[in-house]
Amino acid sequence: MMTAYHTPSPLLSAGFPPVVRSKASAQVSASVTHLMRWQEPLATRLRFRHSLPGRVANRLLNIELGLFLLAELLPMAPAEALPNLLNGQGIVYRERPVWTPHQHKMLSRARILLAPYQDRAVWYSALGKYATMDKSLRLFTTTGRGGQNPDASSYDRRERIQLYGWALA
Repeated sequence: MMTAYHTPSPLLSAGFPPVVRSKASAQVSASVTHLMRWQEPLATRLRFRHSLPGRVANRLLNIELGLFLLAELLPMAPAEALPNLLNGQGIVYRERPVWTPHQHKMLSRARILLAPYQDRAVWYSALGKYATMDKSLRLFTTTGRGGQNPDASSYDRRERIQLYGWALA
């Protein structure tokens, strides 16, 4: 027997029935919420350290997570290949190397975290904005085959690579 509980809803006063969720769906919802907050401590530090406006630090980390994923799964692919990787399409995806179970898990998590970048136009726009950011702030290069930016500090590189690995583990 599945136990359920009622979630208070502002829609009750409008005549809508209460939302009923199982404990299992509540646990999944909580873990997805936790998953989506992977970047907050570092984003806050970046905002203050570099005086970044609004959500720029969060977008920076999301873009770099996508570039990190490409470097881990398709190291020879250009930065523009991320939507194909996330959607499981394109020649780059079809000719991918054999992945380990850990790499498949990375892709599964990335599909949740980077869902907006499954849209090619959104990803290309994000890459364009990333390319205009201060070079010392960017961890990756987006031209040619990509790779790490030699101008990034070793501290930033170590901190962010560790965070990206943790977010996709």
